[in-house]
Amino acid sequence: MKITVPALLLAMPVLASGAAAQTRPVPPLAPSPTAQDARPLPGPVFEIPEFTRAVERGTRTRTGRPGAGNRVQRARYDIVARLDPASATVSGTETVVYLNNSPDTLDRIAVHLRQNAFRAGNRRVNATTITGGVDLTEVAANGHMLEPLNRGVTASPITNTRRRSATADGYLVDGTVLWIRLRSPLAPHDSAQLRFAWSYEVPETPSDGREGRAGNVFFMGYWYPQVAVYDDVHGWVADQYLLGAEFYMDPADYDVRLTVPHGWAVDATGTLENPTEVLSASTLDRLAGARRTGDVVRILTPGGDDAATVFAPGGPTATWHFTAHDIRDLAWGASDEYAWDATRALVDRGAGDAPDTVDIRSFYRIHAPAAAWQKGGARFTRDAIEQLSKYLWPYPWPKMTSMEGVLTSGGMEYPMMTLMAPWADTLSLAGDLMHETGHMWFPMMVGSNEKRYPWMDEGLTQFDVAQAMKPLYGEPRTGGRPNDSETGQRMLYTRAARAGHDNILMWPGDLYPQDLYFIMYYDKTAQALVALRGVLGEETFHRALREYGRRWLGRHPYPYDFFNTVNDVAGQDLGWFWQTWFYQAWPLDQAIASVEQDAQGYAITIEDRGLAPMPVPLTVTRANGSTERVDVPVDVWLKGARRYVAHVGGGSAVMKVEIDAAGAFPDIDRGNQLWRAR
Repeated sequence: MKITVPALLLAMPVLASGAAAQTRPVPPLAPSPTAQDARPLPGPVFEIPEFTRAVERGTRTRTGRPGAGNRVQRARYDIVARLDPASATVSGTETVVYLNNSPDTLDRIAVHLRQNAFRAGNRRVNATTITGGVDLTEVAANGHMLEPLNRGVTASPITNTRRRSATADGYLVDGTVLWIRLRSPLAPHDSAQLRFAWSYEVPETPSDGREGRAGNVFFMGYWYPQVAVYDDVHGWVADQYLLGAEFYMDPADYDVRLTVPHGWAVDATGTLENPTEVLSASTLDRLAGARRTGDVVRILTPGGDDAATVFAPGGPTATWHFTAHDIRDLAWGASDEYAWDATRALVDRGAGDAPDTVDIRSFYRIHAPAAAWQKGGARFTRDAIEQLSKYLWPYPWPKMTSMEGVLTSGGMEYPMMTLMAPWADTLSLAGDLMHETGHMWFPMMVGSNEKRYPWMDEGLTQFDVAQAMKPLYGEPRTGGRPNDSETGQRMLYTRAARAGHDNILMWPGDLYPQDLYFIMYYDKTAQALVALRGVLGEETFHRALREYGRRWLGRHPYPYDFFNTVNDVAGQDLGWFWQTWFYQAWPLDQAIASVEQDAQGYAITIEDRGLAPMPVPLTVTRANGSTERVDVPVDVWLKGARRYVAHVGGGSAVMKVEIDAAGAFPDIDRGNQLWRAR
């Protein structure tokens, strides 16, 4: 699908870089550009109307800080679930206490049934294994059993429901969303209790690349009915899950009991509350040793003689009890094929305190496709926690687990857990674990809407991966993975842009061209952040990135909150930058057209041959070996110019002139950025 940039964006007036730092309400439509326009010019960032109303209500600000009235809904989940490997089914009962922190009275509640993405007849953007989806055997609200409002309805269920009764309580299943109509509306600062009994068949791999089963390896992601987000901008945000763009979730507390066959290794988001009931004393000793020493300790070898001594004695099944607090989701995995390694990560929390200890768990199969896991699964997970804690802010949770299996490529993130493909190459495994672990910051702590704005989690994380990999592995060697370094990410993006495939980032994930999803949301965003660092300087950029995280921890930022935070910290309006890199498909191509001697010394003619206006950092090298820096401000291009002449003095002959010698900006043609004297 080719996306056409709306004329409104091209027609926005240029904003001087010193204007007040804020986004703006949407203005009336401006006239379309004419053929006489020298070039399209970026203007300020205009908000969606819903965001403007949130600012007016005091829940958001145009400085990037949450408003005084900003709030997030909360829930507590109590789940009892059972895995039956023979039938490949998970069944469970669930009680949810949902707290309405909003000022609104809610007459309905939206609940995600994401496993319905695998049900025949439902919409999806990717081919997948077909199952029966979620089988609901009980739905209740505040103690009242509810009946389906769309049972037997063949036309639009919403239309038929309204025709039946505008006040009847009940529930309606619409694809992957369950709508509950409450008998008594939920008042502000009151709570509702929901209860579900459900089951589903775990899809066989390859499914959609995020969860499933392969042999006796099971991983349960988006596996339980989960209340949708009700935020201060849109109200209910209950988009269908189409197996494409990912998730938007509220923080919650979890108390979960998982029953599996005895002798199966299990781990989940959160803290294991009954270790002595499921693990032997010797196993607990080995785990304590890994935590104390930092050594990578083998806890379990599948099929070995020690397997019988790893788990506490019991009957045919064992129940593992996990709790987790203030997280947005809970996932778990189980298998009798897993090896299990453990170590620790040390996280400096500042204030002169001793480093905090994070338990590291790694589960994987011992087979050739997963050879890298035995060498480095636990170590690479530890590296990711420690490096990202240094670059961003300290990891807050007591544990981080990586699990191999089910996936055929890449990985998927869940709070305190990653699910990964069976890499044999250690550098690929290290990079993927760095990326998926990086999601613990965005969006697990900073809870953006991945579905509508994928760049806010994938792009920021892709950038962070490059920052965390460099101290460990240096610059990428030939043959290394390009998506794990700034230079590699630049190559991937600029190659696509040169081929005419540049695309805008402010576009919903499920509507995005699938062949460009990774290159644009991941690598273009990462390169835009590198360019932003080049504009602001390392110190200001890093301070702005961390401040964005600090302001929006546990909350739901929108793109304008990120833009406004950076504007606020930098003390300038970067509307031209946000428009250029996030709202447009404008590649950058700056060139040195000529270098000529004149009466003043040397005249360096620079041409802006692309569409993206950016500053021009020039490095001039003289015959005597000296260098000087000439900075051409972005304002030159924002006034509509295509050509600019920079002057340097005479003296020692100019032997070389280079644009962006530091490689700060993703120019699509580096060949025309270097001039040498003949």
